[in-house]
Amino acid sequence: MKKENKTYSLFLASTFILLFLILFLFIEPASSLQSGSSAEYAYVPNEKTNDVSVINTTTNKVISTVPVGNNPVGVAVNHDGTRVYVTNYGNDNDLGYTFSIINTGTDEVTTRLVDEGKGIKPFGVAITEDETLYVSSYVTEKVYAINPINNTIVEIDVGPKPFGVATTPDGKRVYVANSGNNTVSVIDTTANNVIDTVKVGTSPYGVAVSPDGKKVYVTNQGSDNISVIDTVTNNVTATVKVVKYPAGVAVTPDGTKVYVANHCKYVGTVSVINTTINMVTENIIVDENPCGVSIAQDGKWVYVTTAGSENDSGSVSVINTTTNTVLPSRVFVGNRPSGIGQFIGSFQESRVETTTSISSSFDQYLIQSLIGKPITLIAKVNTTSQGTKHPSGKIIFMEGSTPIENGIKDLTDGQATLDTSSLPFGSHIIRARYTGDTDIRPSTSPPFQLTIGSNAFWPQIFSGSILALFGGIVTIFVAAITKKYL
Repeated sequence: MKKENKTYSLFLASTFILLFLILFLFIEPASSLQSGSSAEYAYVPNEKTNDVSVINTTTNKVISTVPVGNNPVGVAVNHDGTRVYVTNYGNDNDLGYTFSIINTGTDEVTTRLVDEGKGIKPFGVAITEDETLYVSSYVTEKVYAINPINNTIVEIDVGPKPFGVATTPDGKRVYVANSGNNTVSVIDTTANNVIDTVKVGTSPYGVAVSPDGKKVYVTNQGSDNISVIDTVTNNVTATVKVVKYPAGVAVTPDGTKVYVANHCKYVGTVSVINTTINMVTENIIVDENPCGVSIAQDGKWVYVTTAGSENDSGSVSVINTTTNTVLPSRVFVGNRPSGIGQFIGSFQESRVETTTSISSSFDQYLIQSLIGKPITLIAKVNTTSQGTKHPSGKIIFMEGSTPIENGIKDLTDGQATLDTSSLPFGSHIIRARYTGDTDIRPSTSPPFQLTIGSNAFWPQIFSGSILALFGGIVTIFVAAITKKYL
């Protein structure tokens, strides 16, 4: 009996040691697991907040918000995932940026190319393997073939009011939807000229090419259908009826399904088309006003931007392509997200992710007894992180995309503070940007609206700030950085 107990004890000890070794060998720290891994992100342009929300498609969390130009709409990610090109539509009174270039390693805009004179209202954008951009201009009725490396531009005349743009996988052809005359222009990228014009439905908008390059799918907002173009003959071979106002369109990597966002105001839907029979097999209900559609590279998830109602903040609905069901939790982004084009891309990333947030606090305030005295803003940045290392580096407090005076601060134990009196009366959009370091990714907070007023007769809470008697708003900003692991 004693021998049996001893044998049993040795067995338990051996089992425990074996389990410990298994855990030690196979459960690595999160930071080492992500070393050299490929991370996939969705870059969602928000028209009303003039920024791009960066979503980690593994966690479906917004990790950064990048300020860009006025009214961003179109997105293209280059093939190695290092740059994102965003068209900024602008408006009649402002010069429209041709596009903003986002460095995905820093999530910062590195270049903005500006059109001289009146804004050209750039809209759709697509990119070829050699990184030539094709950008449609609503105003000039042209497509611009842009080489961002040497900044050469070739103008190509297309139809009136061009919107969506897409390239074939081999980069030899570009298809452009001309909403003004119900056609699609076919561009030869070698000569950069139009070689064919295809008649489609009414008010064509979005364009997507199948992975094998044989079919082009065009959404027609005026006739509520999809035109299917054979790329060999450039003829329409099928017309598929969908729900009202189809906008964004994307094809799964295996080419078997097409997802179409129907831009309905009250009940948003996404139509699923079986490409073998060219019929809608399902209509998936999402939030109001869906617009852009993009599909993850493994084909398992569809990302649909939804603007919601007029007063709602925008969001992204995520659809499982196996079950065609929507994940219960939407990803909330900026105001009126669009996303015409393929807005998902991946690149090699080994750093730990962060999120930066900025908020207000009323722990301290200043009541000014005399009108005309300077207004003092007190800003704080709190950073919280998982693990032992606090983020290091700098925080940049910005109004829009411009640093506030003396607004660059070092992080101390994951937080930084800013006291400023440089902002005048009026409305201000404030952000906090974490610059990152060698181990941790940078990130930028969503915009925080600050309204500075004066001559109030009673202190009151207004737009997250304190309006003081005979004075101005004094706000304490708190920006927090949270470390996250892929």
